[in-house]
Amino acid sequence: MNNLINVIKEILPIAVSNINTVRIPALEIVWGRSFSDEMKNEDQITVEVTKNYSRMVNNEIFRQINSRINTFHEHTTNGSDYCYIDQDGNKYLIEDKNSFSIGNGWVGNGFEKTPIHLLKKFKIDKDGRIIEAFVALVDISKCISKWSDKTLNTNRSVISFINEDAEHIQVIHGSITKKRKNIQINTSPL
Repeated sequence: MNNLINVIKEILPIAVSNINTVRIPALEIVWGRSFSDEMKNEDQITVEVTKNYSRMVNNEIFRQINSRINTFHEHTTNGSDYCYIDQDGNKYLIEDKNSFSIGNGWVGNGFEKTPIHLLKKFKIDKDGRIIEAFVALVDISKCISKWSDKTLNTNRSVISFINEDAEHIQVIHGSITKKRKNIQINTSPL
């Protein structure tokens, strides 16, 4: 996994620059208006940003990683988004999650997920450009924290982490801070 972590560190600023200068402007053309105009009447702006940005963010980051590691492939099934085969031939299925909220967790569908997660959290400016990020690889099977159970009213589950999980969070960009009980996720400029 060290090779994958190092490549993500390398490509993250490049990917975010492409997202900010190419992909988001193209999305604004599709919308027919700027990000701020598109989102000005949204009550749940982070939900709308996540829905509108996740695919382009994931595609850009995938393309950047895949151009450097040819054994990193899309593997979109319920519970997995990528397949990575390391230099020793070990195969890892990876679930990818994005968040554009200021909170310390992630929201997912209620389906069972593969244990290894690529967790990404982004902070955007008023024009919708990504200005900070947190990225980590986490093997959820080693953590005390787990995805919540879905409820009758929704097919959504959530996850955040407690202090005892810190050793299993491989931070790639940003940082974590142990609070009284829970881990705080800190984005950092790119």
